[in-house]
Amino acid sequence: MDLERALALDPEAMEGAAYTTLGALYYKMPGWPVGFGDREKAEKLLRLALKISPDGMDSNYFYGDFLLEQGQRRKAREHLLRAQQAPPHPGDALGHAGRQRDIAKLLARIHAQ
Repeated sequence: MDLERALALDPEAMEGAAYTTLGALYYKMPGWPVGFGDREKAEKLLRLALKISPDGMDSNYFYGDFLLEQGQRRKAREHLLRAQQAPPHPGDALGHAGRQRDIAKLLARIHAQ
């Protein structure tokens, strides 16, 4: 898998994006026998991404989303608020704006619960 190769080459590249992406895949996919989803692997990978990028938008957004799916609203909110404060990546204003909308939706969902 390309993400695993990327981790072997440089796990800290792009603020740990390979850990974040692989972690998101593991928690978004259904588990066996339908898919390869694995909540424990997902959490481990997402935490590794946070070690590399503790204030990063994507690392905090995806960990917050994961926590929300696990019913941990308070902790999810903390990470989503941290993600909301992250500065945009240079040259990625459109991506930043889109992720900010995603964050706002999850925060609204937490508030409504």
